[in-house]
Amino acid sequence: MPAPEPLLSLTAAVRAHFGLTVRQLARYLGVSAGLVSHLEAGRRGLSPALAPRLLRLTPVLPPPLGQGPPAAPEPPAPFDPLAALPAPDPAVLPPPGPATAESLRQPWRRYRLQLLTLGQQLALLQRQAAALAHRRRGLALLRAISPPPDPTEAAHYARWLDELTADLAWADPDPVATATAGRLLAARVAGLRATLALLPSA
Repeated sequence: MPAPEPLLSLTAAVRAHFGLTVRQLARYLGVSAGLVSHLEAGRRGLSPALAPRLLRLTPVLPPPLGQGPPAAPEPPAPFDPLAALPAPDPAVLPPPGPATAESLRQPWRRYRLQLLTLGQQLALLQRQAAALAHRRRGLALLRAISPPPDPTEAAHYARWLDELTADLAWADPDPVATATAGRLLAARVAGLRATLALLPSA
């Protein structure tokens, strides 16, 4: 018999809250990734035999689906490479004459291209960092859940947590280096924006 509608919606809520991929949740439930996709779309119902595994994860969901703390705030929007540049401050740098302005337009185009390229890299890095941070928070929440009383289920849950830990380590083997690279790239982008603000646009 198909599971009731509230349970169907829990499949997507659990996966989103803990930052799980379809395959990761499927491994925990002991089903195929395709079935998880069908559950989230409402095309299939979770069998009574598998429902306890999913329900074990729901108490830490934020209200109204669970009794856990409110969901973490959304991360800041990633850098927009097409964001408008700040206008030059005439008090700091008076407008150049026609001849000087023309000679500065070529560097402006070069710096603008660099900003677009590095800005896209920074936006991608920021999205990846936000996703990894979400997965780390989710893993910490999952580890805080009491293991199932059944020894077989407890062993299954422990193995699954170990797999999630390994997945995260593979996705980001050196978090310190990743964070440092992001800060350096952000500094380069900020420097390019400041430079472009001092040059006449093409």
